Amino acid sequence: MADINEKLSDRSALLLKTLTRLYIQNGIPVSSTSISNTLSEEGITIPPSTVRLELSALENSGYFIKTHSSSGRVPTANAYRIYVNSLDPHSITSPLTAEILDACRALSGELGRLLDYAGEVLANESGCLGFVTSPNQNEAKIARFKIDHLEENMILLRLELKSGRIYSHLSRMSPSIQNLRLPDLAEFLSERTSGRKLGDVTESEIEALVKHLAEWGRGYDTLVHPLHDLIMDARLGESPRTIMYGAAGLLKASGDNADSLARAVELLDNRTSFEKTLGQVPGDEKVRVYIGGREFIPENRGDALLESILEGFALVVGTYHLHSRSAGQLGIVGPLRTPYEHHLGLVRSVADTISRTLIARELGFHSN
Repeated sequence: MADINEKLSDRSALLLKTLTRLYIQNGIPVSSTSISNTLSEEGITIPPSTVRLELSALENSGYFIKTHSSSGRVPTANAYRIYVNSLDPHSITSPLTAEILDACRALSGELGRLLDYAGEVLANESGCLGFVTSPNQNEAKIARFKIDHLEENMILLRLELKSGRIYSHLSRMSPSIQNLRLPDLAEFLSERTSGRKLGDVTESEIEALVKHLAEWGRGYDTLVHPLHDLIMDARLGESPRTIMYGAAGLLKASGDNADSLARAVELLDNRTSFEKTLGQVPGDEKVRVYIGGREFIPENRGDALLESILEGFALVVGTYHLHSRSAGQLGIVGPLRTPYEHHLGLVRSVADTISRTLIARELGFHSN
C-alpha cells in the first residue's frame, strides 16, 4: 500500500508526475517509451529501460496499475495526490471572460441569482459538477414588516430584509381582526426590529412587542404565532444551501463504467453528507484538492471522511469571503482524470470574483 508521506527519489517523483500528466492529457495507459520520449523533448534523458524499472517499483508501491500485462500504466488516487501536491495553486490562473465578469457585476444586487450563476459558470467551464454554498443569511438584517388585511378574515404578513428579499405568510384570523390597526402594528414592529439580525429576533421578543400593544385593544396577541411563523419561514429560506449544476456533466465524465456511474449517482444522492463534510474544509483563501479513494487514509479525520465520500472523484474547492470572513464555498467535482491546473485556476478566479462582488455590494457600489 502506498504511503503519501513516503519520500520518493527525485527521479521517481518526476516519472510519477510525468505519467500522471500524460494520462490526464490523453486518457490512455502510458508506456515507458512515451515517458522517455516526453522527457527527452523537455531536455531530460532517462533510458526507457530505466523508466520501466522505476515504474515497476512505483506500481508495486500502489501508485500505478496496469489494465493488461502488455499495456501501459494508469495512475491511482495516490499518484494523483502526489501530482496535485506538486502544483502551485498561486501560480495557476484561469481568467474569466469579460462576459462572465459583466454578468457578475450586473447580478451584484441579487445574491441568490449571483450564486446560481457562479454554479453555472463552474459547471459550464469545467464540464463537471459545479457547486456553491450560500452564506448563512440568519446574519441578514431586517428592513421592515408589512401587514395587510385582504378579504374576510385573511391577512398577509410580509417581512422585507435589507438585502431586498421578501418573505410572506398568509394567515386566517378571527373576525375581530377587522378592528386591529394592522398598518400601525407593522410600523411599530419595524421601528423595533429594523437593522436587527434575523437570527437575533426571538418568538418571546415578538410576543412581548405585540402584547405591549394591548392598550390599543384586544386581539393583538392572536398575531404572535403568525408573526413567529413568518420569521421562521425567513430563517429557513436564508439558511445555507448548496447550489449544484452540471450533474449530467459529472455522469458523462464518469464514462461507461457501471461502477463509476453508480458512484456518481450515489454522490449526487448523498448531498447531506457532502454538505456536512464541506463544513470541515478550512475557510481560508487557499484552494484545496481532495482526491477520493481508499488506498490512503489521511491523518486528518475530516479529510478521510470527505475522501471516502468522494471515492473515484476529485474535488477542487475554494472559499469566497466578505471582509476577510468566510462567506461560503464553491468548487468542482469531477473524475480523478481531470485537468487540475484548469480547475484550480477556475475555482480561484470565480471565488475572487464573488468576493469582490460581495464587497462592492456591501459598500453599495452594485448595479441595479
